[in-house]
Amino acid sequence: MTLHRRQFLSAAAAAAGAALALSSRVFAKPSGEGPSRYPDEAWQVLDDRFNEYFLFNSPLERHWSEGLWVEGPAYNAVGRYAVFSDIPNARQMRWDEVTGEVSVLREGVGHSNGNAFDRHGRLVACEHSPARVVRYEWDGSLTVLASHYQGQRLNAPNDLVVLDGDGILFTDPGYGAHADYEGEKRVLELPPAIYYVDDTLEEPVLVTDELVKPNGVALSADGGTLYASDTAPSHRPTEPATISRWTIADGGRRLGSREIVVSSHDETYDGIALDIDDNLWSSVSGGEGHDGVSIFAPGGDRIGRILLPEVCANLCFVGERRNRLLMTASRSIYTLYTGTRGA
Repeated sequence: MTLHRRQFLSAAAAAAGAALALSSRVFAKPSGEGPSRYPDEAWQVLDDRFNEYFLFNSPLERHWSEGLWVEGPAYNAVGRYAVFSDIPNARQMRWDEVTGEVSVLREGVGHSNGNAFDRHGRLVACEHSPARVVRYEWDGSLTVLASHYQGQRLNAPNDLVVLDGDGILFTDPGYGAHADYEGEKRVLELPPAIYYVDDTLEEPVLVTDELVKPNGVALSADGGTLYASDTAPSHRPTEPATISRWTIADGGRRLGSREIVVSSHDETYDGIALDIDDNLWSSVSGGEGHDGVSIFAPGGDRIGRILLPEVCANLCFVGERRNRLLMTASRSIYTLYTGTRGA
């Protein structure tokens, strides 16, 4: 085919324009904030023992920031998503690991707080108002596992863990009953406590009331030890914030002697998680230089931090290898890949 001069020039111009457009798409200057250097400033190594868990080239990623106060992340490995709670809005939210999108999973969920998936893939949740622990069945129906103890209403269940035998340990500090913002303001009918419940029981079993405000809970890698935080300073300023542990006995119906692992008058610990080496990863609030996550060795030494620009309330390990830390912090959710895996 023979091209006339005008046709040739037009074709050449079009080709040049296409090449310029492609070049612009590939090499355009990034918009928004400039690049940041590795390692991310969020990492803070305090002890050489943290070096194997810290990743030099893992950035802190902020995925969403439209909540009012977010907590209770739980990961579903089959669906590759995490559920978390936007408590004041009484919503359960869904973060899709593949697309990064956040959507509303359920609305009007009783100011849901802590979430967990049981061994059958069913979602179990703590609700503030009405104060109860519920399970979402495969057919979409709702089973109420606990709402009263010795004839009195539970305070406002907060966080929970599911045991191998399908029993559940949950905390009941009452935060959802202190103001209408995260539940229904009312006088607490029971002392704050940690309870055990399963499908065979008509009411939960009280396993300990040693903590002032029992809050976040987690299990050791072997499932034989329960960890729980105590946010005591919120109501007793002279008391320290602590994280304690107990050996689990009788399938969860009893706990051994309490051992305090971490104690502080300078910061507060809420949600907690254990990795496969039984290092303790805890959300922290305490102001700039504290807010975020602290990592403690099994003996209680702080070995590292992940600093966030917001108060961190809760966290869990997510992803195919459980090596990505998902953090719910004030209004936002963040992730960061780590050098370990969740227990």
